Amino acid sequence: MVIAIIAILAGMLLPALGRAKTKAQGIGCMNNLKQLQVAWFMYVQDNRDQLPGVSGGSFAGSNTWVSGWLDFSNGNPDNTNTLYLTDVRYSQIGPYVQTPSIYRCPADRSMAPFGAKSLPRVRSMSMNCWMNYLFDVAIGQDKYVIYRKYSDMVTPGPSMTWVLIDEREDSINDGLFQTNLKDRGAAARIVDYPASYHGGAAGILYADGHAEIKRWRDPRTTPPVKKGSPIPLDVPSSNNPDVAWLQERSSNLK
Repeated sequence: MVIAIIAILAGMLLPALGRAKTKAQGIGCMNNLKQLQVAWFMYVQDNRDQLPGVSGGSFAGSNTWVSGWLDFSNGNPDNTNTLYLTDVRYSQIGPYVQTPSIYRCPADRSMAPFGAKSLPRVRSMSMNCWMNYLFDVAIGQDKYVIYRKYSDMVTPGPSMTWVLIDEREDSINDGLFQTNLKDRGAAARIVDYPASYHGGAAGILYADGHAEIKRWRDPRTTPPVKKGSPIPLDVPSSNNPDVAWLQERSSNLK
């Protein structure tokens, strides 16, 4: 009887503990994002309103907010190299960052293989590609603004323009999160996938410094994760409300 009662109590408590853990991780994620925003904004203030650069591909250089390429290949040093996050040679905001741990959401449990062992990857945060994008990819630049300076964010303004987001472990690679603003509605596409670590939601940070945990509505935004395997990117996602939500908050018409 005692064992049965304990089992019943455990069954009642475990879901509550799970929810409490998810909430605590969400708070930790938002705290990390806000610390990164402070570093980002300090760079802006020290550089005459200029935004840090956002680059794609396996990039290492001093003109971007962060360097490196994350994947699941065995022995890739970028997966664990914190210099790409904090060293001025590879990260414009690095000198303003106190600890590299803030680049990783507390709920991110992704690992990278190194021989017979696995190590935690260093980053789960990616930046809005419309924040001083350094490359020319046809995703709507002819109609929408690539923000080069903080003061460029006029409409809808900093409080409605996102800067950083939690990206899925099987989607994240370079330091940018690409949102295609050209293809909308029935033609919409998911280029990069936001994370859903927080009960189907992701941490997202805005240019004015506030953060939120955004819950995704469409199951196409949150397909099951296959551990250690990348998800196909840049796929059609017709009339996906989550894609539309990100598009509305990524940039504005010229």
